[in-house]
Amino acid sequence: MVNMMNFETEEDKKSHLQSLKNIPSINPRVYNQDDEYNRLDFIKHSTMGVGFVEEIISDSEIKVFFASGVTTLPQKKYLNN
Repeated sequence: MVNMMNFETEEDKKSHLQSLKNIPSINPRVYNQDDEYNRLDFIKHSTMGVGFVEEIISDSEIKVFFASGVTTLPQKKYLNN
């Protein structure tokens, strides 16, 4: 049950992100604010690069871990229009 992974430290998160990058068969999803994401989804953002969904904050927001830090991004943006 991969979705149950917990990260104790920032280094654990960086290590997980690096392991995702090192597996050629795992391709990140291109981030789109209208899509729905799940915890630990591997994504590629146009300016932030690659990261993984650390937490689902709400139906409309996700917390994503990138090498440069954590960022909150919208998801399912169409629900707010």
